[in-house]
Amino acid sequence: MASPSNESSAVFLVTVAANVAPLVGVFFLGWSAQTFAVVYAIELVVAVPFAGVKALFARCPPNYDELERPREDGPFKSDERDAISIGPSDLNRRRGSVTVVDPLPPIYPRNVPFVLQAFGAAVGLVGLFLFVLGRFVDVSATLADPSVAASVGFLVISHVGVVELEYFRNRRHETCTPRDVVASATTEAGVAVVVLMFAIVGGPTGALVAFVAVKLFAEWRGYRGGAAFDPDEGVGTLPPVAAPDVAPTAEVRPDRRAVRAAALWRGAMSAVSGGPAYLFAWVGLTAGSAGVVAATVVCFGLLPAGLGGLKAVEYALTHGTLTYQRRDDAVVAYDDLTDTIQWATPVDDIRDAELRKGEFVDRVCDTRTFSLTPVAGEYELGVAHLREYDQAVEAFDLSVETTAFGPLNRRVAGAAAAVGVCGVAAVAGLAYSAPTIAAIVAGFGGPLGVIALRSAWQWALPAA
Repeated sequence: MASPSNESSAVFLVTVAANVAPLVGVFFLGWSAQTFAVVYAIELVVAVPFAGVKALFARCPPNYDELERPREDGPFKSDERDAISIGPSDLNRRRGSVTVVDPLPPIYPRNVPFVLQAFGAAVGLVGLFLFVLGRFVDVSATLADPSVAASVGFLVISHVGVVELEYFRNRRHETCTPRDVVASATTEAGVAVVVLMFAIVGGPTGALVAFVAVKLFAEWRGYRGGAAFDPDEGVGTLPPVAAPDVAPTAEVRPDRRAVRAAALWRGAMSAVSGGPAYLFAWVGLTAGSAGVVAATVVCFGLLPAGLGGLKAVEYALTHGTLTYQRRDDAVVAYDDLTDTIQWATPVDDIRDAELRKGEFVDRVCDTRTFSLTPVAGEYELGVAHLREYDQAVEAFDLSVETTAFGPLNRRVAGAAAAVGVCGVAAVAGLAYSAPTIAAIVAGFGGPLGVIALRSAWQWALPAA
């Protein structure tokens, strides 16, 4: 471990003094512990989505051995799981980058799932902090205070400055992985949540002490550890793709309408699955001076929209920018966004080709999704949402028995749809007469409803 320099020691001492000052003010000068507790909570929450933005520019791929990816389930079945964690996704292995603005480094699409992870963690933190702090602090009134609002604005500006100075100007983005960037922020915030649970007995002062203790511990760890990121730890590799360097003889592209519909569907399912976090945030806001309508718009409107929107973007980038080509004797997936080849497999090496019959959007849009299993491949390869699926089967020599979907069990599908519509209508009706009950039903009923709908859909599918 490298010895801290004199400059880093001075910075560390200044940071300690800046974080101890609020405690001195609260205990000896009569400063408001509630205000500082809210500001510290906001700082922890703001740091997480900023980490997600930084992760977009991380050049080093993550360690793929640490990312769980089931061998039996293809990429599409993985995408159906709308957890807010990183999860298995083919986008994690996307090659290439995109330059959005010339002064900034390129953005790597493979890092988008980590942005989703960071935003999901931020939503969870908002719910937990509001729920806990709302017991003894009027959070909405505190945020409305001009000094607190100015502090929040200063926090955002300071984070922008830190990202520009330490991350871009010092070129740290070239030596870190997206997982490291997000984990450093989420770990600190997670420790703060755990400590806050025990310190809550001390009221606002106990919460402030907990936040300061976690902040100092994180600063001390960074001071003693030297560099924040270790470029030799947790870095993955993306081996080059061997593809014929010839012009394609056939090309098929995913249907844009089907990709958009599937992305919106995945986004909606992901947004609904975060119900408990929205409920905790709603309880924390309504415990203070925030109105029920305003709290509902923020907690059950803006938060789900952000979470679902990111999930939709992730899915669209995963499947919407690819072109599937036949080059010589190989099937090639080419990314039009990054202008790079993503994978290639010889036609003769495709051991099995299967029609994904459980794709809801494919049935609605009359498209098809196939999973290809190479002989020596470790994972399935996906060919998604094709309108010209018969052309693809012929061009890629896929040994698919049929491209026709079997009939659904309409009674099961109809019953599930009716129950879902009735559930949404019930929540909407309760929102006027009993908003608290409606929030509880929406918070916990949403995720359970997603599980029930998925189970009903699998039940309605024809037997294999």
